[in-house]
Amino acid sequence: MSNTIKTLTATLIGFAITSAASAHSHQYGMSLHTELVTTKSGAITTRPQAEVDVNYEVETKHITEITDGVYRIAGWGIGNIIAINAPVGWIIIDTGDSTQVAKEQRSALEQKLGKPIAVAAILYTHSHYTHGTSIWADEGTKIYGHEHLVTNLQADSGISVLSGNFSTRAVIQFGMLHPLEGKDAFPSKLGFSKDKLIGESGFMAPDITFKNGSVENHTVAGLAVEVLPSQTDVLDSVAFYFPQQKLLVSNAMNSNSLFNLYTLRGDIYRDPMRMVDAADLALSRDIEYHVDIHGSANIGSVAAHQAITSFRDSMQLIHDQTYRGIAMGKDGQEIAEWIHMPESLRADKETYGQVESYAKQVYSSRIGWMGWDVYDINPLPKKQQAEKTVEAMGGTDAVIAMIAKAQAKGDIASTQWSLFLTTQLMNMGVMPEEVKQLRANAARTLGQHTTSANARGFYISEALLHEGKMQFAGTTLDNYQQLSQLLGAVTAEKLASSPLRDNVHYLRFMVDSKQVEGKQIEFNLHFTDEHEHYAIALRNGVIAITAQPNEGRTFELTKQDWDDMILGLEPFSHLHNDLKVLEQAIVR
Repeated sequence: MSNTIKTLTATLIGFAITSAASAHSHQYGMSLHTELVTTKSGAITTRPQAEVDVNYEVETKHITEITDGVYRIAGWGIGNIIAINAPVGWIIIDTGDSTQVAKEQRSALEQKLGKPIAVAAILYTHSHYTHGTSIWADEGTKIYGHEHLVTNLQADSGISVLSGNFSTRAVIQFGMLHPLEGKDAFPSKLGFSKDKLIGESGFMAPDITFKNGSVENHTVAGLAVEVLPSQTDVLDSVAFYFPQQKLLVSNAMNSNSLFNLYTLRGDIYRDPMRMVDAADLALSRDIEYHVDIHGSANIGSVAAHQAITSFRDSMQLIHDQTYRGIAMGKDGQEIAEWIHMPESLRADKETYGQVESYAKQVYSSRIGWMGWDVYDINPLPKKQQAEKTVEAMGGTDAVIAMIAKAQAKGDIASTQWSLFLTTQLMNMGVMPEEVKQLRANAARTLGQHTTSANARGFYISEALLHEGKMQFAGTTLDNYQQLSQLLGAVTAEKLASSPLRDNVHYLRFMVDSKQVEGKQIEFNLHFTDEHEHYAIALRNGVIAITAQPNEGRTFELTKQDWDDMILGLEPFSHLHNDLKVLEQAIVR
């Protein structure tokens, strides 16, 4: 045997021994606590979740002077606003959730100062807290942000085929339809009210943009500002370093809570190593004051560096240990059960998300959904699998009895098992009122026992849904798909404010491929008001849209004409009778 093979064999044996010796971590499910508390609003939850507002220092609406001329505006939600008195006017960093919130915040700041302020500049750390800008902006105010900020904002809320799904999952996760008081109320500001969803947006696009990935130096309102690339929860995120004040303002780079590396509502992959890079860049600066958009301020060099380092190291640890688990031959779920973090980095800090979700996301981003079970390659359809599972367990009545028996035990593991069993019945389409209530009971119990705000949002929403207590716009929801259709509906207002390109490309997602299998048609669109050209080809169920003209007819129209056809106010055959093929395949 060669030395190389001997070395490889020894390494693999070492991995196997380590894997066998630590098949299950005592930390698995660490965010599920057995002891419960009741908050002032009547919410039943865990102590760490009940203490979130205190730890984030957002329990009440207040303004704190961090250092001379630097103010933290907090308590209106989990997003802080930072106000800096610069030599030639005020700098406002992020602008909040809505115009109404911004009005209150600006008024509170001016009341504290005892005089009106003149805002010279607004800086966006990222695209999430940008909706109060019109209230903060004065005549001549310059707005600064990442070059991709507007594009990312429109991808979530503009004319996007995914916007309804994005919005619905956010509603669920943040408990926007939960009651404000009682056992199902959200216990912290990690839950949002409906105002977050329907509040008026005063967003204004940046006048001055930062190039992606570049460190830039600017003079803003007479103050030196260094823009640091800081991709955290979104790719348009930046941090601002003010060398004169030795002040760092960051987004999602704090130690109050373990950073939400994977959000249950879904998002683009949050690579932990890009956060390590962002933290290392920030730590290379001389920081005396660190104020994050989330969480409390860190005053003094030691506190600032400890907070950023804790954030940094927790992200690298999850990344490295997940990769170590992959090297051991574990799949995503096995890694979630096995991964270990020092308790100082994890204990009572899973108040937003949970480590198990993070590890599975890192695994999936590198390996994909496939583990080692070949059954998963071509599993039975969910309904058929559930039917066979329930049949093997003795039938529907036997399974319902098992669910009731498991819930009567009252422990977390039995509750998890009962929820799994209700899933089988739900997948079968067998959901009488008795089963709906059993599922609601299990989901509510787990929602109360988790420290994770993400998990609570989903669990309690599930309970309310199956009890018929979830309402939106006067409609009692039977399923989340109803809400997705309501929130994702294409409207004349959305189309009018959306770029032409987005409106044209929306056609790709409106075609039912079954209806046009084997059919072909191509045509060109020339928009006389926008002076843009698009070539559209329908080929065997696919809508291909390019700039290069094709051999089909060219039709002249305006953006309004196109918007009317997307809305169904005008038929596509209005342009030409040949387009009836396309018209018949469109699903609105």
